[in-house]
Amino acid sequence: MIQREELREQSVFNSIKGILIDPKMKSVVRIDISKHARLSAYFGEKPRVAMKLPKGDVLFAGVEQRAEAFIIGGSRPIAGPGLIVGRRTGPGERGPARVRLADVVTMVRWTTVDLPPKPPVTVRAIVIDPEHGLIEEVVIVPNKLALVGLLGGEIGSYMRVPGNDHVLSPAIGPETSWCWRKDDLTFRSRSLIVGHDSETDYFADVVTSVENLRTSVEFRAPDESCWMSYADRNARPI
Repeated sequence: MIQREELREQSVFNSIKGILIDPKMKSVVRIDISKHARLSAYFGEKPRVAMKLPKGDVLFAGVEQRAEAFIIGGSRPIAGPGLIVGRRTGPGERGPARVRLADVVTMVRWTTVDLPPKPPVTVRAIVIDPEHGLIEEVVIVPNKLALVGLLGGEIGSYMRVPGNDHVLSPAIGPETSWCWRKDDLTFRSRSLIVGHDSETDYFADVVTSVENLRTSVEFRAPDESCWMSYADRNARPI
């Protein structure tokens, strides 16, 4: 966020006039900024050109998403603070804003924008490992690197199951391996079950429970035809 104190320069001979539009404070003020200022230092990030104004003036705005916003003239809502400066006068230099402060004040209207929901930091998921007879709940960071680590390889199949859960399996499994099945679905490797938010397309907490899976999932050993329950698999490890 732009700090007004950072924009001011003690020497008027080394500064130019700009206009700061701050929707959070609902203020439009003229400020002094350094002739050689890097605008990224004021915004905390590289700003974008939000609008080009008459007489060569430019309105810069940040790219970080913010709820507070403003409209200038007939523009779309511009989130966060904006800074009007003059045309470029040389490498890394800009001249003073030529638009009148009073004109900007009459053109600005305050508004807000809806921010998209942020992805969850962690979600609950369930790991099913037929080789070790495991059906365990885990807390994961919902990103690809974490999922690859849990699966032991790149993500392959991605199957939706009731409750809007998804079963993720590795792309390449062992040549001969334990299998697990639930209802009429069979999986031939370690798998991860995680929820999915259809509105945001983010991963979410798993809907099904460990208890449900432990009473309904069956395992089968390599080269065997008989299936065994979770309880039997753990009571008689092979």
